[in-house]
Amino acid sequence: MNKLKAWIGSTKFQRQIKPEIKRTIAVIVFTVIYGIGVTWFLEASVIPMYTGGIPGLAQLIRDFMKFTLGIDTSGWEGLFFGLFITLSNIPIMILGWFGVSKKFVIYSMISVIIQATMLGFIPSINIGLSSESQALTATILGGIFIGIGVGGALKYGTSTGGLDVIAQYISLKKGQSVGFVSMVLNIVTALLGGLITAPDLIARGVLPGVTQTLAAAGIVISYNILRLIITTIVTDKLHTAYHFTMVEVITNNPQDIVSDILSNIYRGVTLINVQGGYTKQDKTLIKVVISSYEFTTLHQLVNRLDSKAFIVVTPVKQVYGNFKKRTIA
Repeated sequence: MNKLKAWIGSTKFQRQIKPEIKRTIAVIVFTVIYGIGVTWFLEASVIPMYTGGIPGLAQLIRDFMKFTLGIDTSGWEGLFFGLFITLSNIPIMILGWFGVSKKFVIYSMISVIIQATMLGFIPSINIGLSSESQALTATILGGIFIGIGVGGALKYGTSTGGLDVIAQYISLKKGQSVGFVSMVLNIVTALLGGLITAPDLIARGVLPGVTQTLAAAGIVISYNILRLIITTIVTDKLHTAYHFTMVEVITNNPQDIVSDILSNIYRGVTLINVQGGYTKQDKTLIKVVISSYEFTTLHQLVNRLDSKAFIVVTPVKQVYGNFKKRTIA
């Protein structure tokens, strides 16, 4: 038992093993949240709702077969979802393997497997959102759950696969918002979904008073765009890997702090000699720009070496020059 406690308290466990355990738990939890958002809210809505990405494309193809080609998919819909999500992610994972991070892809693959299982074989539960009057509620809650699932996974250095990997690749190379990139890539699914499902909605009388295909399609598209906006906002609130922060630390122990920043966070620092206005004591101001997700590590590092250090954190809109954007995993 003592050996186990010593191993858990060791530097190797705290810096190498513990973060991987946290990521594994995170990818499982957030993928389940994502799956609940799709199966319990979007799929339950009487207004056709699409999650976007590879699962959204699977929904779109299913609806095309059902409403345009007249094919009955009820007997093999789950199998289709599972296989389509898994196989379609293979080339995207190859892109992520070479263009983002190997660890990122491994965790994303775990998410894809869980996702394919949930969306393919876990039945949706009727929670009272299947009427037209509850469509807005299903849209909002579905968007929130999906945003939490996607943003939470990205925050811990993983993703739910599919277009999130492509968005992460683009964000890493171009510095654009992950949520914005995903919205642009997914909005086409909403447009096509509205056009495909509109005739069926009119035929079933789901939209009272609506008799024109374009009008019905517009309603479907509007709900889906609202869902995309909600998901985008929640995703960007949670995921801050490529948001930047300037941290200023006023300390009496600059050498140890700088040494740890250079060796553990791998960021350059600037030192400025300052003086306390009240104490008149000479101190050192350390300035460093980091990605926002690195702040927790930096904060713990500073507190460990100088618990009385004065820390100021300032958001940074953009960084130019020798600043390397790194993947989380």
